Amino acid sequence: MDKKQEPLASLRERLTRYMEERAMRKTPERYEILRAAGLANGIFTIDGLMKIMQEDGTFQVSRATVFNTMELFCDAGLIIKHPLATAAHYELRTDSAPKAYSICRQCNTITRVSTSTAKLALQNLHIRYFNIEDKLLYIHGLCRKCQAKNRQEARKKQNTIKQDNNRK
Repeated sequence: MDKKQEPLASLRERLTRYMEERAMRKTPERYEILRAAGLANGIFTIDGLMKIMQEDGTFQVSRATVFNTMELFCDAGLIIKHPLATAAHYELRTDSAPKAYSICRQCNTITRVSTSTAKLALQNLHIRYFNIEDKLLYIHGLCRKCQAKNRQEARKKQNTIKQDNNRK
């Protein structure tokens, strides 16, 4: 088994245990949705997951089935649901390490931050009388592309104003 499949196999085993403990049906659709989530490679949306499943062509499942299954995976602790303004985003929970994300408020791009400083701060976070299950940090701002786009638009606007002033 290669390193990429190891976390997925572990998640598959955890899903099986979770469903057995709750006397839930172990449907092939649930395992296929989990496999597709592993193929997503990072943060994904329901639409992105549906696209992966359509391209793969092994299973055709309804959107409602995918939504319900993602909720099951969240309850089972297999998936992290990122509650963002645009749409819910999901990510496989392959480890318990703290995670930090930057979110562009203009284009809504989500990027996982790999700085050790943010991870170290989250790793040592403790709140009295509160059991922390996930350590996630969301940093909102502007990405590099949007900053450049805004600077370019501001320059165009300034040039237009200068040209208008010169004509007067």
